[in-house]
Amino acid sequence: MTPEQERLVIQINEDFEEYHRDVNAGLRIKRVPTGPGFRLRDLDWYAEFLDSGLDAQAEFMSTVNPDEVEFYERLLISRAEFEIAEERGQLPLTQDRIDRHPERYRWEPDT
Repeated sequence: MTPEQERLVIQINEDFEEYHRDVNAGLRIKRVPTGPGFRLRDLDWYAEFLDSGLDAQAEFMSTVNPDEVEFYERLLISRAEFEIAEERGQLPLTQDRIDRHPERYRWEPDT
């Protein structure tokens, strides 16, 4: 492999990792599960599914193709892992996190 090819491979990997981090942060998940059911074009749908209520998620899961059930289960698990890490303070504090939980981060001076 030439030095130029090696540089390009490194850049592609770095770009992919950055995109992957952005997708995870946007969906508020630890990692994107792959396999049957995963389609890159459906990222907005995954966000809507994850942000829906338990009843809506259960109703959707009853209609999904059996081959895709495991994917959606792993997606829900990944969201739960993210929320646990967030609760434990293992994720960086972001404005989105402050906006979702203002009661936790509100500061008022002592009077």
